[in-house]
Amino acid sequence: MDDKSLMDVLKKFNKKRTAKFPVSTSVLRQVPFFTEFFSNDEEILKEISHLADSDNTPYIRYKTFKPGEIIVQQGGVETTVFWLLKGEALIRSGNRVLAQVKPITCFGEQTVVDAQGRTATVEVAEGSDADVVEIDWSITEQDDGLRSRFLELLLKSTADKLKTAYMVSGRMMEGARDQNSAYRKRIEELETDNKKMKAMNFALRKKLNL
Repeated sequence: MDDKSLMDVLKKFNKKRTAKFPVSTSVLRQVPFFTEFFSNDEEILKEISHLADSDNTPYIRYKTFKPGEIIVQQGGVETTVFWLLKGEALIRSGNRVLAQVKPITCFGEQTVVDAQGRTATVEVAEGSDADVVEIDWSITEQDDGLRSRFLELLLKSTADKLKTAYMVSGRMMEGARDQNSAYRKRIEELETDNKKMKAMNFALRKKLNL
């Protein structure tokens, strides 16, 4: 689908309904790879930002969360993918912190890929607010062309996160030879996370028939 065809699709949907409070196009440009898979054209980005559900709630939203506020609740079943643009968040299961989320990283993608409940809670770390972009994944049900582009965006984001995780675990492995068992345990946890992300990456590729 070229830019003209994409614009036609977007205008068609926005004629039926449009977001009451659309996200700024400058926010969309901050989401890694967004313009790569959609367009750098300002008018197209505006049309994307206006896509909304039957209640005129935008599919793409920008929110600011306070320190300690929960972004994702473990066990939740909503299908939303998040990108942390500013601040820091903690991923935890119960009282145990599993990982940190730093800008600019996506999270919550496993629920979309596996169609399962949230496996962990994500809350804002103490010290500063967190600015987050939310994408309601039901946006992909509106058109096959949109679905392909959003899946490609998610695939690229998870691949990038996987690459970063491997780099971190590799550096830790180099320094772990002379460190204690706790350090080694953390490496094992990272490797487990890497396997999960590889599985998600594979599932996304399968959906895109790559």
